[in-house]
Amino acid sequence: MNAIRRKPIQSEKTWSAATDKLLRQYEQQANYKSNFYYCALKVFKGVDRKTDSAINIAEFKIAKDRVEEWCLQQFLILREKTQYADINTAGLLADFIKGRNEAERLNSAFLYLYEDKLAMIYYRNGDPESSLRYMEQFKAHYPYAAHLRFKQMYYDIRFMLALKMENKADSKRYLDSCKTLAFALKDTLAIMRSEEFEAQWLLETGQFAKAVEKQRAYFNYLRSQDRLEFDLFNNMAMVFIKNKQPDSAIAYLEAGIKWENAKAKKSVDRTRLYENLSEAYALKKDYQKAYEAKEKQFDAYKVGTELMQKEAIAEIEQKYEAKKKDQFIKTLKSNNALNEKLLIQQRWIFAILILFAVFILIVSLKASKQKLLKVENDKLLIQNKQLLLEQKFRQNQLNPHFIYNAISNLQGLISDNKKTEANQYLVRMTRVIRDMLELNRHDFITLDQEVKNLENYIALQQMRYNDAFDIRIETGELDLDNILIPPMLVQPFVENAIEHGLKNISRKGILEIFVSEKNNSLHIEVIDNGAGLQKGKQMNRKKESISQQITKERIELLFGNEDKRAGMSIQPNHNPDGSGYKVEIYIPMMLNFD
Repeated sequence: MNAIRRKPIQSEKTWSAATDKLLRQYEQQANYKSNFYYCALKVFKGVDRKTDSAINIAEFKIAKDRVEEWCLQQFLILREKTQYADINTAGLLADFIKGRNEAERLNSAFLYLYEDKLAMIYYRNGDPESSLRYMEQFKAHYPYAAHLRFKQMYYDIRFMLALKMENKADSKRYLDSCKTLAFALKDTLAIMRSEEFEAQWLLETGQFAKAVEKQRAYFNYLRSQDRLEFDLFNNMAMVFIKNKQPDSAIAYLEAGIKWENAKAKKSVDRTRLYENLSEAYALKKDYQKAYEAKEKQFDAYKVGTELMQKEAIAEIEQKYEAKKKDQFIKTLKSNNALNEKLLIQQRWIFAILILFAVFILIVSLKASKQKLLKVENDKLLIQNKQLLLEQKFRQNQLNPHFIYNAISNLQGLISDNKKTEANQYLVRMTRVIRDMLELNRHDFITLDQEVKNLENYIALQQMRYNDAFDIRIETGELDLDNILIPPMLVQPFVENAIEHGLKNISRKGILEIFVSEKNNSLHIEVIDNGAGLQKGKQMNRKKESISQQITKERIELLFGNEDKRAGMSIQPNHNPDGSGYKVEIYIPMMLNFD
């Protein structure tokens, strides 16, 4: 199957016309429907909708020695999984990176497709640094990188990345470049898109009124072209909020909800919309509606989290089943080989002298025992992998119950007409929820991220309990940005210290967290001067709390405990007066080399 070569496309209309022309050329060939490149081009043409070609593209049996066709097929299969996702799972991202590396090893001409998609995935996942790295690789490998249309796209993306990374100098430079080139190309859509970019720049520089006009011009243009998207309503509302125009922001947000219900082809994440709606009502000092919008945001967040959990669990189960099937095949082959060897040995027994029969039997039994031991060892490996997958399942199922308590406390503030405290509490709670959503997607995070997450959570609890306790976090001279730790490892014990130790004592509470390095291990201490284990209360030693049990299992599965370098201990009533709890966690020191 040969690919018909095409020239670089000048614009969106000419690209569509050239694609149609190319498809017609294919259709003049015999058996064109079995031509892989014909189906691949149909997939690219239907980039915004699922087509029969997209569904059938994986049915082509392409050997790996047909490098270009194989690499293109793998890319299209992976791309289809990301087509309708705002945030992509770590497993899918790993598959894309693996595919990209294989395309590079095979020296494929389609390497740039993987790099373009990886840049987009990292941008959607909130990692602009990685997105920029793959964008530059895409530019280096794209065959038409010198074309003006590519430069226009490149300047647009570099502006968005610079803005995301808060690099004002680069933002201004790339904004000027994309505007200049848009006018030079006389591309109306590119010109209007630069108006939106300028609106974002004006927001960053505090020129909110001008930003409103620029954003409105872009919105009205897309509406006239029937090219509106759901995020545009959010963007309009955001500039109005920045310009202290909450009524206009609310109008656009409600219009966005109606538009999404009537026209959107897929269900979208409304979390950011309800967050903006809550902020707009809070700006109007209508805290009741702000609270209602925040509840809807939380519901949308729960729906999104549950969907991500289901996808992650399905992905884990799929990988587990594949590994189990592969292991079963290996075991079956091993048993077959063992049986064949036994048959050969039996034939030799009848072929040789009786004096060697006992010797041959011993050798046969020894070989059988070794094979059986190998099978048992393989089974243990499968069980270990299954435990790791179950641990992933448990971690994805964690849903901190303090969120429900926090919302209840917020409702109490609103009921007591404490508007200022409610607004401050609402902002802090939103920040904590964001941290949870972001950090729980990773297996490991930096120590700096864990400390900041703890600070946000503790600040929320201090507001909740009217500063009933003080907090002290000490990290010494540790390099927080380059030390890795499992996410949410310390938070359950901080929550226990506050909820069960500090909130009901008559004296001023003190919560201390010490992080240090001891014998190449990361040592964490959580100490409080709370009520401790009081007399008259029985502790069931056979039943630990869910948070303690999950933490122990995570430590054992992640690090093991053979060398005693990972574990935890709990010391009740550790103070001389019998008060307080002390929790110690120690794990191997892990450095971040990214």
